[in-house]
Amino acid sequence: MKKIADKGATEAFLRAHVAFAGDDCLQWPYARSASGYGLAVVGGIQKHASRWMCVLAHGPAPRDADEAAHSCGNRACVNPRHLRWDTPAGNQADRVAHGTHNQGERNGKTRLTADDIRAIRSAPPNLKALMDRFGISKGSLSKIRSGQRWGHIR
Repeated sequence: MKKIADKGATEAFLRAHVAFAGDDCLQWPYARSASGYGLAVVGGIQKHASRWMCVLAHGPAPRDADEAAHSCGNRACVNPRHLRWDTPAGNQADRVAHGTHNQGERNGKTRLTADDIRAIRSAPPNLKALMDRFGISKGSLSKIRSGQRWGHIR
């Protein structure tokens, strides 16, 4: 269980480590979001700790849409040497490279498995039978078969 931060403690931790020079991940010692990112309050505003550290170490984001991207793939890391500003697309590419994305079976909302996708793609094109068997719509079925969805499964 993460310790509860005293008022100002998260900001003090970030400021004390803004010049951190180690190569290892600097683990966030306080509260984390449900997705594993550290949560910090600076100036009365709560954001991901990695975003605050990126602001302190590298200045404000060049564009409003830019995200604090982790070169290490560790959501709880606030090592300023592991953080940089990147576009949402660049940050998503990092997630894929690190294996921390929620695509396919890692997505908690999916009802299908990789084996289901392979079965759908290799089955004869009897749409009604496939829709009934897997409980999916015609549109989803078409997108799976064409590779627009689950494109990472071969």
